Amino acid sequence: MEINIEDRCTHCFQPTNPGSLRFVNRIPSGADATLVLQGESYDITVDGWMCEECQQIECDECEKLTLDYEIRDGKIVCSECLGEEK
Repeated sequence: MEINIEDRCTHCFQPTNPGSLRFVNRIPSGADATLVLQGESYDITVDGWMCEECQQIECDECEKLTLDYEIRDGKIVCSECLGEEK
């Protein structure tokens, strides 16, 4: 079963519509979820958008969240830490 949540983030459910602070850098997204209704569970896919905050990944070096990273030797390394390596 698929549920379209329109302009909401599929991870934090915050609005990503034009005029919201989360509109910039949103990307189309789908997420698997379990819906429980009256004690019965249903596996669903939630379609909508993912906001910039939910797209961020933690750097394995400095532990800061970032969108700008590379994978080096199997580790996620942000651009700031990459700059220190050069």
